[in-house]
Amino acid sequence: MPEAKYQDRNQSQDTPPRPFVLINSFTPKPGKIDELANLLGAARDRFADRVPGFHGGRVYRDVDGNSALLISVFETEDHYEDWISTPMFAEYQRQVVDITDGMGQSRIEAGRRRRTDSPRTRHMGDAAA
Repeated sequence: MPEAKYQDRNQSQDTPPRPFVLINSFTPKPGKIDELANLLGAARDRFADRVPGFHGGRVYRDVDGNSALLISVFETEDHYEDWISTPMFAEYQRQVVDITDGMGQSRIEAGRRRRTDSPRTRHMGDAAA
């Protein structure tokens, strides 16, 4: 079977795909920060070999125990969109919802080129290229 070709929806066909980064912020229910951090870490490890285009992630806890961050990297946004349409994601999402009061998400397109006329580039010269 030929491998599917992925291209982000917001990129032209002439540009190479850039990594797609998600930053999810979770507010756990009271007393659930450890359970949430464990769930996020275990899920990340379980999905590493099962989700096409998933490059990994990191879990962070707020020092006060009131929130957790999951930073995930996918090969492209299309890989992520395919992933969230699976039954495996639906089950994972249900588990997260059961122990959280809220969630926020930022979608980051990695690898955007800096403008060459930015102050940092001018200051650093050729080393910034």
